[in-house]
Amino acid sequence: MAEKVEKGDEDDIKKEKDYNTRGGFEQSAFDNLEREFQDVLQELQNDRSLDRFRVEYEKLHRALKKSHESEKRLIKKCRELNSEIVQNAAKVQNALSMTEEDQTLIMALKTEIEKAWKMVDASQEKEAKAKENIQHLKLEIATLSGIVEQGVTLTLSNDTQVNELEQQKEEISRERDKTVSALMEVKRELQEWQEKVKGIEADKINFEHDVGVLKDQLSAKRAECDR
Repeated sequence: MAEKVEKGDEDDIKKEKDYNTRGGFEQSAFDNLEREFQDVLQELQNDRSLDRFRVEYEKLHRALKKSHESEKRLIKKCRELNSEIVQNAAKVQNALSMTEEDQTLIMALKTEIEKAWKMVDASQEKEAKAKENIQHLKLEIATLSGIVEQGVTLTLSNDTQVNELEQQKEEISRERDKTVSALMEVKRELQEWQEKVKGIEADKINFEHDVGVLKDQLSAKRAECDR
C-alpha cells in the first residue's frame, strides 16, 4: 500500500514537472495525458458498473482538451504580440532617432534662413547706397555739362580749364557706369538670396511636417504597446 502511495506521489511530481512555467502543459506532456486517458477509458469501458464514472471522466477529458487548445491559441497570440512589440520597439527607436536628426536639421535650416535674410538685408542696403551714389553722380554730370556748355563761350585762354572739366565729366560718367553695373550685380545677388531663402523655408516646412508625422506615428505605436 505504501509503495502505491509513493508511486502516486512520483506520478504527481512528474506531472508537476511537465506543467510548464507559463501555466500550461507542454505538448509532449499533454500527449502523455491523452494516452493515459485512452488507457483508462478502455479499462472503464470493460466494466459496465463504472459507466457513470466513465462519463464524468470523459467530461473531464473534454474540458482538459478544450483548455489545452485555448492555451495553445493564447500562447500563439502572446508570441505574436511579443514579436509585434519587439518590432514596434525597434520602429519607435528608429522614429525617435529620425525625429532627433530632423530637429537638428530644422535648427540648421533656421540658422541658414537667418543668415540668408541677413545677406538679403545687406544686399538691399548696398542697393540703396548704389542708387544714392548714382543719383549723386547724375547731379555732378549735369552740373559739369552745364559748365562745359558755358565754357564754349570762354576765351581761348580758358581752353585748359574746359579740357579739365571734360575729363572730369568723363571720369564721373565712368564711375556712374561702374556704379550702375555694381547695382545690377547687387540686384542679381539679392534675387538669388531671396530665392535661396524661399527654398530653405520650403525645406523647413517640409521637415517640420515630416517630424509631425513621425511624432503621430510614434504616439500611435506607443498607444499600441500600452494596450
